[in-house]
Amino acid sequence: MSVNQTIKRYTRIISLLRRRPMSYDEIQNELSLDPDAIEDNLLTSQRTLQRDIKAIASIYEIEITSDKRLNKYFIREDVEDLPSKRLRENFEILNAIRMSRGFGESLIFEERRSLGTEHMAGLLHAIQNKLYVAFTYEKFWDDSVQDRKVAPVSLKEARNRWYLIAKDEKDGRFKNFSLDRIQDLVLEKSKFLPVHFDVEKEYRDSFGIINGTEEEPVEVILSFTPEQGRYVESLPLHLSQSLISKSEEEIRFSYYIRPTFDFKMEILSYGNKVKVIEPVEFRKDVVRDLQSALAQY
Repeated sequence: MSVNQTIKRYTRIISLLRRRPMSYDEIQNELSLDPDAIEDNLLTSQRTLQRDIKAIASIYEIEITSDKRLNKYFIREDVEDLPSKRLRENFEILNAIRMSRGFGESLIFEERRSLGTEHMAGLLHAIQNKLYVAFTYEKFWDDSVQDRKVAPVSLKEARNRWYLIAKDEKDGRFKNFSLDRIQDLVLEKSKFLPVHFDVEKEYRDSFGIINGTEEEPVEVILSFTPEQGRYVESLPLHLSQSLISKSEEEIRFSYYIRPTFDFKMEILSYGNKVKVIEPVEFRKDVVRDLQSALAQY
């Protein structure tokens, strides 16, 4: 059996048991209903399933055990790291794309600009080998194009886009560059000295990719309508989101975050479904933008 088949089988087992506990027969029945699983011969013996469970615990750090009383398998401990989780999810999407071929509009994608993912392999190589990279870059704000030479540090995802975090050789500052705005990427032969920039720490209190501004992180309290609040509760705006209260009139959350431009734009996008409670200055800033928008009409 190929490595590709093995990874597919691991992924399908994890996905099925995340839905609910299942017996060996139930797992096999679910796989038998999946044309892709049949094509790739993913159905296995119970002995192979036992080996798979051990491998999944070792590779994904997901502990699967059995309830002998119910004769079902279930996930007991799930500490899968984020890269592994995203890789598994993307693998599942890829399988869904394969299954949807020839079935008309059974799988519909949102049309969007390319994410610039064709640059990722080259940039990762440059980051790992400390190689300078050069490229032309089209700015978001004025569509101007500039030549850049940078020392790449990391790749970061934010708001459905991928960004290169790098030290700009022009002024020595750390900046972010959206991959979809990068053109004519060249990996240079010259190397740079190790640079220290803790990306996770620097962006922990940011909403998206805006960083290095004057705003300090503060506690922000937002009041949502019950309907919108339930949506935000299921899909948090920020890692620091914490539920304060829930009633028939409102749902309140607190955040420890920099009240940057992109965070304010996110709040404004909810219209009359949200209200800023604190801090007062940020509340006033949002009110000014709402008044300015109303004046357009």
